[in-house]
Amino acid sequence: MSCAAGELKDLCARLRALEAWWRAAEVDTIRACMDEADVLPERQSAVQEELRLAEDKLALLKPDETRATQDRWRELQRTVTASRKSLGDLATASNALYAALGIELWWARTAHWKNGVARINAEQD
Repeated sequence: MSCAAGELKDLCARLRALEAWWRAAEVDTIRACMDEADVLPERQSAVQEELRLAEDKLALLKPDETRATQDRWRELQRTVTASRKSLGDLATASNALYAALGIELWWARTAHWKNGVARINAEQD
């Protein structure tokens, strides 16, 4: 559970630090979200590489109007389109994970704060 890079990684680290205050009913969901966030960078890199390769091959294709070239162009264009859609889907997944984990971070922070207030109140009694 190391999470993806960037803001999502930072959010996961902050949430992990408050694990003791996670909502009991959401522990499995939080762990599943963090596991999914973990593999996102690899998936994004793989799709980005596939896109780059297809775009490079497209750039080298000479528009000679032959059937073979047209077929190759269509094949590569399908790969480019599918890769771009996959990258968009992965970005959407990343945003959804960020939102879900951000909500859980809020609840964990709230529980941590309540615990601190209760402890201070108990010490004053």
